[in-house]
Amino acid sequence: EREYEEGYEKVTIPAPFRDESDASNRRLPINEIMSGSCAQVFAGTASLNPMQSKVFETAYHHRDNLLVCAPTGAGKTNVALTTVASHFRDVGLLNDPNFSEVSLLETGSKVVYIAPMKALAQEVVSKFHSKLHPMKLIVKELTGDMQLTRAEAEAANVIVTTPEKWDVVTRKSGNDENSLGNQCGLLIIDEVHLLADERGAVIESVVARV
Repeated sequence: EREYEEGYEKVTIPAPFRDESDASNRRLPINEIMSGSCAQVFAGTASLNPMQSKVFETAYHHRDNLLVCAPTGAGKTNVALTTVASHFRDVGLLNDPNFSEVSLLETGSKVVYIAPMKALAQEVVSKFHSKLHPMKLIVKELTGDMQLTRAEAEAANVIVTTPEKWDVVTRKSGNDENSLGNQCGLLIIDEVHLLADERGAVIESVVARV
């Protein structure tokens, strides 16, 4: 629709029709797919968007490797939070009554989130803290600007870091079960396409040690 005004032209583009009967457009309501403290991670969110809904089954019900390719602003952070809730459920730090009969996994309990830059790491810490703090889960930043004492690192449930910092931390982990590298049970890499960048070798080394 076009409207011609004095000195300018106004064009109105209506929102595209979304066929809700199409499974690819379905929005999964949080109260139907999660319960207990896992659902509290998404407090204030009524439903997942279509992209998040498409990957929910794998992100929440399975522990398979997951690669998400979506535009900026598509909601990839909430996909990451879904895997975080799933992981903490599996190691007994969160609960979902629908999974009450599932035995706890004997794996590293910590989540490590690798952000490409320190500035983005700070944003992730802020977002994850707001979502996980009500469940008494601790989120800490570990970068060149933010160091952690051994006690702080041990207490952290989620560590947000950069490729270079995590490379240094894990380089000498070896078979030490108490090392941070060996306590990682879920690794999330933001902007993984940097594998093709000059920093790609660092990310590849980090993944190879998992």
